[in-house]
Amino acid sequence: MVILLKFIIPLVIVLTPLELYSDSDQHSVPKILELDAEDAYLTRLVTAISERAHYSQSSTNNESSIKILNEYINTLDRNKMYFSQTDITYFQRYKYELDDSLRDGQLKPVFDIFSTYRLRVQQRLDHSLQVITKTNDFESDDVFRFRNTKNKWKYDEDIINAEWTKKTINDLLSLVIAGQDIEAAKETLRKRYLRFIKRINDYDEQDVLNIFLNAYMNHLDPHSSYLNPSEAEEYEIQTSLSYQGIGARLQTNDDFIQIVDLIPGGPAFKDGTIKPLDKIIGVYDDEKIIDVIGWDVNEVVKLIRGPKGSVITLKILPSSQEGDAMPYVVTLTRDEISLEEQAASSFIKTINDNDHDYQIGVIKIPGFYQDYAARRRGDQDYKSTTSDVRRIVNEFKEIGIDALVIDLRGNSGGLLDEATGLTGLFIDEGPVVQLKDMEDNIEVIDDPIPGNIYDGPISVVIDRFSASASEIFAAAIQDYSRGLVIGQKSFGKGSVQNLYPLDRYSRYKSERGFGQLTLTIAKFYRVNGSGTQNKGVIPDITLPSFIDESLVGEENKDNTLPWDQIISLNYLKDSSLEITKNILANNHQIREKDNPAIQYINDEIAYFEKESEVDLITLNYDKRLQRRNSKQEEVENRRNQKLSELGYTDNYDFDDFRDETILNEVYLVMIDMIIQKHQSASSLTSTNLQKKS
Repeated sequence: MVILLKFIIPLVIVLTPLELYSDSDQHSVPKILELDAEDAYLTRLVTAISERAHYSQSSTNNESSIKILNEYINTLDRNKMYFSQTDITYFQRYKYELDDSLRDGQLKPVFDIFSTYRLRVQQRLDHSLQVITKTNDFESDDVFRFRNTKNKWKYDEDIINAEWTKKTINDLLSLVIAGQDIEAAKETLRKRYLRFIKRINDYDEQDVLNIFLNAYMNHLDPHSSYLNPSEAEEYEIQTSLSYQGIGARLQTNDDFIQIVDLIPGGPAFKDGTIKPLDKIIGVYDDEKIIDVIGWDVNEVVKLIRGPKGSVITLKILPSSQEGDAMPYVVTLTRDEISLEEQAASSFIKTINDNDHDYQIGVIKIPGFYQDYAARRRGDQDYKSTTSDVRRIVNEFKEIGIDALVIDLRGNSGGLLDEATGLTGLFIDEGPVVQLKDMEDNIEVIDDPIPGNIYDGPISVVIDRFSASASEIFAAAIQDYSRGLVIGQKSFGKGSVQNLYPLDRYSRYKSERGFGQLTLTIAKFYRVNGSGTQNKGVIPDITLPSFIDESLVGEENKDNTLPWDQIISLNYLKDSSLEITKNILANNHQIREKDNPAIQYINDEIAYFEKESEVDLITLNYDKRLQRRNSKQEEVENRRNQKLSELGYTDNYDFDDFRDETILNEVYLVMIDMIIQKHQSASSLTSTNLQKKS
């Protein structure tokens, strides 16, 4: 079973006043939305399958209709910038009707809400285009709230227009700060808004239905979705091993195209510059940059994809900065992402402690993979996570290692078979994970591999991006007390998804096709009965991380399935490690207090956490530029000074320093484990000799 990653479709689109277009653009005038019999059938089909197959078995009724209405409105206007409170009040007439729309395929309420949205966007952007024309300098002392998580819809049109005025000036100023002169910035922003407008004018009934069906799916849980036929085809391309591109999964986030994660072995992953949550704001075409803010995610994906060996240059807005973020440019060579490049890698680290050399084997696993084609052919030695790790560990044993580190940081999951197989390499026997379906049937998946291949000290390193299959493995190692889990609390995705190609389930054939559903059908549970959903895996020893847990993680999503627990299974824990866990944790805490490198990392994290609380930014050019430059200079000077004090050379890369510091502490924890294991063995030997005497 594959842990499916969601390909997220665009949600926010807008309309323009007719007079803004030339005669050649008359085709983009919005049409009247009318019910299509095939669309009505699709709506009924999606509803019927979702009610029957989704884990929650949620009925479509008046109660759910209220939730679906709210999700649909939020999908259209998540930042509460387009609708007025009067509109929201008007929409309440439909709060008990959207369930009927889904069951009967009568989409008049859906189209009515969208038409209102289209009108409001026309009004807001018409105002913004006038603001662009009138703005010739940035000397005002006004401020803009660029991050407003508690925003509410307003009754007063003057207040709404005032917010749009500030947003437009901020968008314009951001372009000037990034290097454009004001006239060029005006033209860029004008085109951006007009592109928004044209897209919504081009939307037909199927496009609006796509938005509504995804609102319905999202009210069930954030990992369920509907893909129309073209998106389903795109999904298949993105998940195939023959995919050629930069190797990044994308989604829309407000007006931006955001990096969800990087595919192990892909060009972006190997380059290392782009980080998850960064935003793509431009794609270079020869010498000219194409501004992609406000674009449909599918359009950007097609723009980025290209033949193997071709070069693409992207303009990226880093996630580590807000408001004053300075874009950077990265050039990548498109390549085919092969299974070999996604494979586990390894090295042996030698650490000298108290005049003793310790050999610590490290295995980095970027994903839980398997060569489907070779397995189907009946090849006994097909490539997989389990087989690769078995080979690496056997090589380590021949060389001689004292401990083993399995690094799952950034590993977002993969095949369930490989998670259970990998666990089986390190436990003797017993259950690995439990799956519970919608009817409360529980399937216990046992260790598929007899015995274990390594009985020395083990640690599993995780971070907030470790999800799904990574959490299954880490949780099993922790529950059996087979090793320590070190790092940061994991993502918390404890659910299973399945694909439903709708044409296969339809009694009728459609020339254009019906697309496919991704539905959550089950949940994972640890052998101790606890779910990983929302809660994730809590490490035995926590290490510093710059990944913001308030932004990344299942618990931060809307409509997530709740955490719960079921009955614990019978399994054997390693009592010796249970006894020494407290000792290892105490030793770590003592080291952390005395380790200036870790203390410095904690100081940097605290600084960026404080900066992330800032949600106001000046609209004055001189003050804005001064603040950005002073912040950059402050961070650069502080880092250079601190790294110099710690004995690093000038201009040493901070990211390298951070990774080295974290891994060095992991190694020291492993040395503690080795010493404790030897002491326990010596104590046991001494006790046995006394008994014999």
